[in-house]
Amino acid sequence: MNKLLIIFLAFGIINANEISQSLVKNNDENSFITQYEYGKMLYKNPRGISCVKCHAKDARGKLISSFTHKTRKNTYECFIKSSDITNISREDFIRKLDPSLKNKKIKFEKTQVCEKLIYGHTMPKYFLTKNEMNSIYYYITHIKANDE
Repeated sequence: MNKLLIIFLAFGIINANEISQSLVKNNDENSFITQYEYGKMLYKNPRGISCVKCHAKDARGKLISSFTHKTRKNTYECFIKSSDITNISREDFIRKLDPSLKNKKIKFEKTQVCEKLIYGHTMPKYFLTKNEMNSIYYYITHIKANDE
């Protein structure tokens, strides 16, 4: 049944927001899809780059890429790492996902060359509904060890 739901979502036959509002009810096991299942589905395929690609299956983060940045005087080895999002607060999680809530102005020290280059360019914009964000948050804070 879950595969059929994913196919319908992928082809736009049904609206993900309608599912989130009408079918996901406080992780009620009697509903069509639980909040955990819905969050898992969104975590793996949120209408864009999958959360799994950067934060890994267990949402504990991983090394995404590395690069060398050279200036006239220095060479910097930079690493792009995703963070562990299993222990993030709901407020911070939603702030990072909602493009309108991101802190655009931040000051970096002269030694923070890599951080300055990476800042604001790593987390994609998803434009998820609050209910979708809450479902993903529920999933990542309740991931089961043997979950595939």
